[in-house]
Amino acid sequence: MSQFIDWDLAVGTAKTLMPAGPALSAKQAARIVEELRIAAGQGLREAEKISKLTSTAPSQTLVVDRGGWAKAVSQNFAAMLPELPHTPSALPLIAGAELGAVLSILGTRVLGQFDPFAGPRLLLNAPTITQIRGELNLNARDFYLWIATHEQTHRLQFEHAPWIPVVMKQILAEVFEPLGEKTNSMNDIGARVKSMRSEVGELTSIMSVLEGHAMVVMNDVSSIASIKTIQNRFTARGKNRSPWATWIGKLLGMDAKARQYERGAKFVRHLVDEIGYAEFNTIFSARELFPSSEELDNPALWLARTR
Repeated sequence: MSQFIDWDLAVGTAKTLMPAGPALSAKQAARIVEELRIAAGQGLREAEKISKLTSTAPSQTLVVDRGGWAKAVSQNFAAMLPELPHTPSALPLIAGAELGAVLSILGTRVLGQFDPFAGPRLLLNAPTITQIRGELNLNARDFYLWIATHEQTHRLQFEHAPWIPVVMKQILAEVFEPLGEKTNSMNDIGARVKSMRSEVGELTSIMSVLEGHAMVVMNDVSSIASIKTIQNRFTARGKNRSPWATWIGKLLGMDAKARQYERGAKFVRHLVDEIGYAEFNTIFSARELFPSSEELDNPALWLARTR
């Protein structure tokens, strides 16, 4: 069995191309790691309190450097994508180099993610968190808690909707498996995707709601004194899309749909204000309760269908 991607090459390429991050003493680095671990625990408690979801399943927290982040994310992708009886010899090398280049960029931008595929585990990218905190001149503990709350919200989502990773893997399998020995380039994958409008639309909807929900929860943390400053400066800097969301978006031709994540946040914000978090949480109970593309832009339609 083989995969479309040479994972060792992807990790090696990412490590080669990525800068290490801010120069820190061993004492400074150890303090940041400890503070991030503390924030991870606090973030779970905040996410539970705000979202009205609770966690009972164990999960690992990994505070990593950029090389460790690239390795962990590649393990996540490998667990998501199907294995195939055969792939053309050149394609895994091409795809591995391409993914490595993408990871080398993402590794300097993405702060963390929750991994339900090779985990469950929370990944916090310490050098990038440190770099962005310094660039934006933010309160460290507040910023760490804000990030951790977002990622721990994803933990709660996947725990309460275990069907989501299954569906995501099924859709990706539908993209890759029919190609088999027929593809020699990533362009063939793109052509396959264009014929799968409904499947790609469903994946877009799932990712939009997950990211939008986490954004709304993290911005409702009342215990973060400097939250308005964080929001304003971070929004001005750009979006923190998770690596799997970014790369799947690239792979499935959804780069032009970055607006999906803002759509997701507006959808969740409207419903939480209308019916509260506890009622909103019914959305995680079944695949059929996630919104269509039309409902994503009109939450009233979703309410009418599900109530």
